[in-house]
Amino acid sequence: MAGIPETEHVGSGQGQRKATVAQSTLPEDVCIEDQKLRRIRADGEARPSGREGRKRVSKMWYAVWVPTGQEEQVKTICDKRLGDQNVYEECFLPKYEKPWRENGAWVKKRMVLFPGYLFFVTEDSERLYRALKSVPKFTKLLGDDEGPIPLYDEETEFLKKHINQDKVFEISVGEYIGKELVITEGPLKDLTGKVVYVDRHGRQAVLEVEFFGRIVKMKVGLEVVGKR
Repeated sequence: MAGIPETEHVGSGQGQRKATVAQSTLPEDVCIEDQKLRRIRADGEARPSGREGRKRVSKMWYAVWVPTGQEEQVKTICDKRLGDQNVYEECFLPKYEKPWRENGAWVKKRMVLFPGYLFFVTEDSERLYRALKSVPKFTKLLGDDEGPIPLYDEETEFLKKHINQDKVFEISVGEYIGKELVITEGPLKDLTGKVVYVDRHGRQAVLEVEFFGRIVKMKVGLEVVGKR
């Protein structure tokens, strides 16, 4: 398996860049033009808009923008106010685990995987949208002039494949072989090529993945256990 260099910066055609995760009230780099969400692939090619390019299934996954840092609060409100109205099958907040030192012992701490977003699974997006308008702090359902747009198939599959039943991206384990980091356990095993930053002290890594129609930087837990 190909490894990744032990570095905090990854060079690019425009010089070095450091992988960070924006902590704004709303994601700062959402591409919006005339109030229309533009879906652009990583290679610069426009993605199909509206409902094109998606499998039609009865239950679709949707993302909602919420104030960063208040994801849990909004989820609790949704569950209390809307949970018995049958407007959605599931409301969930994906998280990742990272090693955390607490009271002298190492524990697993769960952090929000996509700050500023809450996810819903529903058969009726229009009904969900109307219901969400009654929720304080609800910001916007990801969509365009045609209405709410579900996640792309590959985005849904990414979540299904890499988070567990508790909607958690578990800690991965790796080791350095020379100067190369090789992932030996965990969901990062097939995502090594997307790692752009390794924080050994913080026991985490940052990935660049295509999500919400753009490139986002995603923090995940990584325990480097040795070097040989």
